[in-house]
Amino acid sequence: MIFLAVSMGFIAENIREHITDRKKEKQYISSFIRNLKDDTSFLFSVIEFDRRQVKGIDSILRLSHANMTMDSNRNSFYHLALQYLYSTALFRGNDATLQQLKSTGDYRLIEKDHVADSLSKYDADVRGIYTQGAYCDTYFREVISGLDEVIDLSIFKDSAFANITTAGLGTNKPTPMLRNEKEKLPTLFNKIIGYSRITGFYADAFLAPQLENAKNLIAYLKSAYDINE
Repeated sequence: MIFLAVSMGFIAENIREHITDRKKEKQYISSFIRNLKDDTSFLFSVIEFDRRQVKGIDSILRLSHANMTMDSNRNSFYHLALQYLYSTALFRGNDATLQQLKSTGDYRLIEKDHVADSLSKYDADVRGIYTQGAYCDTYFREVISGLDEVIDLSIFKDSAFANITTAGLGTNKPTPMLRNEKEKLPTLFNKIIGYSRITGFYADAFLAPQLENAKNLIAYLKSAYDINE
């Protein structure tokens, strides 16, 4: 009888632990789904920004062989550079749940078929995006460095150019001449071309597929764990 009581107690404890583990597993998955929703929102915004930037850069590149002694061309260059070359957008995922799973050793709780593999693959894909994003950032910094060598940033503190436009409207004051134009401008345009291509590749070959992966993973996890949120 004592042996039976001990055995039943052991079985009951195992059942309670199993129930607790499955509850924690579902909580982790719910938390991960919320992280994925954050990622989908961020991915969408970065893709939109990067694609819009690439289109804007196309307008800048039309000036690559323009006569920059003409005020209208310099005006356009300054305006487009300010609008499309002085900002960048890179994706950073919300990995709070994955980090918690790793740090606590609770990855072992993810028992459903293929779910742990799916989480690990998503994490690996994000790391790949970070690597590609680092290339984009390197090119971006090179473009900024090149801009510093040819343009006069004080123009953006001059109220006369507050409404500077591609059409050269808003002021009769001549746009400052570009510095070291013949020496530096061809190299700058080469850097801009490189930045445009790698940014477009980043958005279309890395971020867009990851956005679809995240959406599909959300649907899969909700179905697998019967989660409605």
